[in-house]
Amino acid sequence: MAQYCGTGFATDMRIMKRAALLLTILFAACGPILPIENPFQVPENEFQTDTALKSLRIIVLDVGQGDATLVIGPTGRTLLIDGGPPETGSPVVLEKLAEEGIESLDWIVASHYDIDHIGGLPTILERYPPTISLLDRGDQTTQDHPLFSDYIEIGGSFRETAEPGQVLPLGVGAEAVILMVNGHYRDGRRVATSEENEASIVLLIRYGNFTYLTTGDLPGDGEDSRDLESHLAELVGDVDILHVGHHGSNSSTGERFLSLIRPETAVISVGRDNPYNHPAEGVLARLRQIGSEIYRTDLHGTIEIDSDGELPYISTKTTQTHSRVVGARLAEIARQPTVPPAENVSETVSFP
Repeated sequence: MAQYCGTGFATDMRIMKRAALLLTILFAACGPILPIENPFQVPENEFQTDTALKSLRIIVLDVGQGDATLVIGPTGRTLLIDGGPPETGSPVVLEKLAEEGIESLDWIVASHYDIDHIGGLPTILERYPPTISLLDRGDQTTQDHPLFSDYIEIGGSFRETAEPGQVLPLGVGAEAVILMVNGHYRDGRRVATSEENEASIVLLIRYGNFTYLTTGDLPGDGEDSRDLESHLAELVGDVDILHVGHHGSNSSTGERFLSLIRPETAVISVGRDNPYNHPAEGVLARLRQIGSEIYRTDLHGTIEIDSDGELPYISTKTTQTHSRVVGARLAEIARQPTVPPAENVSETVSFP
């Protein structure tokens, strides 16, 4: 070490000085040395937002007996699907938007015109007019309640009739695809609709290998209903998460439909002690039969889903779980003791 700090170090210094002198001569003769341009380099700040690697978030809000889902794309683009009933929808949605620091909504989708889906939208639209579009199923409807009139009036020039196959880009490849509206499927097939639920807008949200299907109140091969779900399932195939149709009514989420999409997780937006007995025990039984994990807003509160494009993670007030848990792992979870959550603090169950 002493030898290196003596003779070796001096030799190195002489070499460095000669190199510096040579560079000085070259600089004087040729001018400044310019950096070589990298053709693959993204210029600083250009597309910085769109290339940020963040998760896709889907938040199924606890609005009681109704539906409202907030989607936040990996780059911050926003989509609100429905606004819940008038009494609870707008307060819950507006509170969540403020909590997330969201100042504008890019898209709003009204899946159909039942009060428990659009009742909160007039108030939300007054505060958050969409920056891109308000998508709905158009003007062909028998609805005549005052809140529907308010929705039409306030929606005004923002309204656009949704089209099957329409894509709402959410950033970094994440997107919401309209698969069906007014009985028109994405593949061109059409069926005549005779009531409001049959005209529901169906969306498939996807990010990488993650998929989330939401069907409004679309009926299926359930009790006393037309089966509009089965052909939809043929178009979709397997999904990670199903937002169960019609709040778990027995008129939706039929056996054939579930056998084709086989969701690993099911989320149900439903009110506590509702007069419709939603979710129906038959629907719950069919979901359990295919091994779906079931989350309900009446039991779990608001349900938050995060995905990196591969695996979805689900958070409620009491749990945070990796949704791809099957077989023996499910049995292991079932054996775990229930831990009461601390007030206003989410308990977390971690999985390797």
